[in-house]
Amino acid sequence: MTTEIDIFIRREGHPDPARHKVEDGLTVQALKLLLAAGGGDVVGIFIFEEDVDEPLPDHHQIRHHEHGRGHGHGHKVLHHSRCRHVHVAVRYAGRPIERAFGPGSTLARIKDWAEREFGIDAVDAAELSLQLAGSTDRPDEATHVGSLAKCPDCRVVFDLLPTVRVNGSGE
Repeated sequence: MTTEIDIFIRREGHPDPARHKVEDGLTVQALKLLLAAGGGDVVGIFIFEEDVDEPLPDHHQIRHHEHGRGHGHGHKVLHHSRCRHVHVAVRYAGRPIERAFGPGSTLARIKDWAEREFGIDAVDAAELSLQLAGSTDRPDEATHVGSLAKCPDCRVVFDLLPTVRVNGSGE
């Protein structure tokens, strides 16, 4: 008897994950073929685990019991991308920093990295959030950076800004 597991796939241009039920032990190559069933090509497509910078090899088997990268028992969050890496720039107080991340990297991971690089203490960091440069969009910290990057550029720029607060009227 085969066990089915839930996987949630995030991808370029889609902030919300798509749910798929697959057999436990499905290879990455088979997953790519499944995702390309609508006529897409699997050449140049990468599958990443969440918050990992290198893609999974085609022979890797997706298992429900793998530790560390799933969100609970029996399901995983993966990222399907044409970008092998996303070049991320974060600007804060007039200073830019840059680094490449795997497309499955969450904005929480990127924010943590930026705070360390800028030497921001935990109290001040709690009051900051990432905003897409040139916009007012502040994506959720669970968003994968690869969902925001467009191939072939594979680049995203953020501003690290004070979190917007909504105060009650007190009436």
